[in-house]
Amino acid sequence: MKKNILTLLITLISLIGNAQTDCDIALCVYFGDKSSEMTEQNKAYLKNVINNAISQGNGLSNLEDSQFGVVVNTDVMNEHIIAGAPTKTVLNLSITFFIGDVYNGKLFSSFTVDLNGVGNSRGKAYNNAIRKLKPQNQSLSEFAAKAKDEIVTYYNKNYKSIIKNAESQAVMRNYEEVIYKLMCIPVCCTGYDEAMSKVCVIYKQFIDQQCHENIAQAQAAWMSGYTKENAAVASIFLSEIYPDAACYEEAMELVAEIKRHMGEEWKFEMKRWNDLMSVEAQQLKFAREIALAFAQNQPQQVVHTFLR
Repeated sequence: MKKNILTLLITLISLIGNAQTDCDIALCVYFGDKSSEMTEQNKAYLKNVINNAISQGNGLSNLEDSQFGVVVNTDVMNEHIIAGAPTKTVLNLSITFFIGDVYNGKLFSSFTVDLNGVGNSRGKAYNNAIRKLKPQNQSLSEFAAKAKDEIVTYYNKNYKSIIKNAESQAVMRNYEEVIYKLMCIPVCCTGYDEAMSKVCVIYKQFIDQQCHENIAQAQAAWMSGYTKENAAVASIFLSEIYPDAACYEEAMELVAEIKRHMGEEWKFEMKRWNDLMSVEAQQLKFAREIALAFAQNQPQQVVHTFLR
């Protein structure tokens, strides 16, 4: 399975907990089309402001490639020049923050703040306006908390249809997408336990199919010649085989055969169970890994206009 963007935290949601106070919903930050004037420094500053707001004890956290995101758009509402030496530019800047499902276009909450900036150039005025928004902005924190409540409410109302749709998609073997969508249901939602039970079933279907595909590729690579290069190719496919997959033992036999030929210079270990964790907990951990890889491999498109 391809993982071609970043090495990220695997945890999308907690493994346990049913109360809403225990629920941790991850958000990522995007900048909409109307934010094209922003410099990278502007964006970094606003990301810091947003991350501070969503981490103020509201059960929200920061995670790249999350299904949920904060989309930022800016509009220059008014601009005029003050004559003098030097001339000054005055901008009235409106910044709108949307929190929603960035893949499905579902809006949960929005918040707008108007800021004034003055500078010796338009760029400096723009920058000074953005700096007026402080990381300790209470209204922004309250906005984020409201969004969390609305996300939980949405899933409480819709989890049954999400699970039903997942079952239909699983019949078509869209296993990774199904796992991803089910894993997006927050731990504090009514349907979380039901969704995780379904995840474990679909996860097993996926890893069994993937195992047969990967071991066939690994065997083909190795049988084409007992070389270091072919061992390296085989190891790529073997590394994707999970410990509860149907053909895991067969994969272990291939690993042992390659080691006999390559000796100690071939450093490779298959995925293994952690004896300190339950099987179910590790299945969910692996399922999160699959879900995260699916999210990373999606086209990098962002929904800038949310529809209720």
